[in-house]
Amino acid sequence: MDYLKGFERYLKSRGLSQRTILSYLATLNKFNSWLIEKYKEAEVISVTALDVADYRRHLISLGKKPATVNLSLDVLRSFYKWADSQQIVPINPTSEVKRVSEQQKAPKWLERRELGTFMRVVQKYGSVRDLALINLLLHTGLRISEACSLLEGDVIIKERSGLVKVRAGKGDKYREVPLNITIRRILNIYIAELTSKWLFPGRKKYMTTRTAERIIRKYTKIVDLEITPHMLRHTFGKMLIDSGESLERVAALMGHSDLNTTAKYTRPSMYDMEKAVEKLAWE
Repeated sequence: MDYLKGFERYLKSRGLSQRTILSYLATLNKFNSWLIEKYKEAEVISVTALDVADYRRHLISLGKKPATVNLSLDVLRSFYKWADSQQIVPINPTSEVKRVSEQQKAPKWLERRELGTFMRVVQKYGSVRDLALINLLLHTGLRISEACSLLEGDVIIKERSGLVKVRAGKGDKYREVPLNITIRRILNIYIAELTSKWLFPGRKKYMTTRTAERIIRKYTKIVDLEITPHMLRHTFGKMLIDSGESLERVAALMGHSDLNTTAKYTRPSMYDMEKAVEKLAWE
């Protein structure tokens, strides 16, 4: 399907990661498979709003969560918006199809006790490299791909200040994130032993995100907690909001282009709500 190749080129031009692009293409292939199963053919230019609405109902009937259904609809909407702009289709069939209502949940971050338990294990069993990687994610909020691809020269440490240069963040946006005293001390020790131009070297160039995820998983198994690199990023954002920092400042630090994304950290977690109602207990 030539149009899929064209759409893939378009996604690459937007600066999306290879993992995201593959996810988009996989979603489109699932939609095509459904069309073939239903109509014995998959002709992209003849898809109607009714087809998209039926596919939405099909996903719901399979017990898919609202977020999963909406993700599929978002991919189809992105594809057909592009296809419409390229005059591949006469009309965008997704424009009138509504998303599934879903409860807005707070991102998953680590509560103070969970964070303490996890970091004690990393401190006890971790190598200097692992300490540097995990603390960098926690104290800067960098995405795992941003941290793994850092050059040693991207880290600037002075006597009383420091920063890390994110050369190609999401959407190829450049930003600088200050380094607090905690991470500066750890990075100073780590960099003193470094012999590569990459901050976290790998077999070929820099450490892969999969390797970094495996490193973090090694310690989560010890404490029996489900912790991902993105949860460390969310924890960074939540701690900043809880400390009273403005949405604008947190958005700048985390590389958010939309304040609505940052506003998610103001939503209360279940732990926050439990603490709130506990204040009313009669004991």
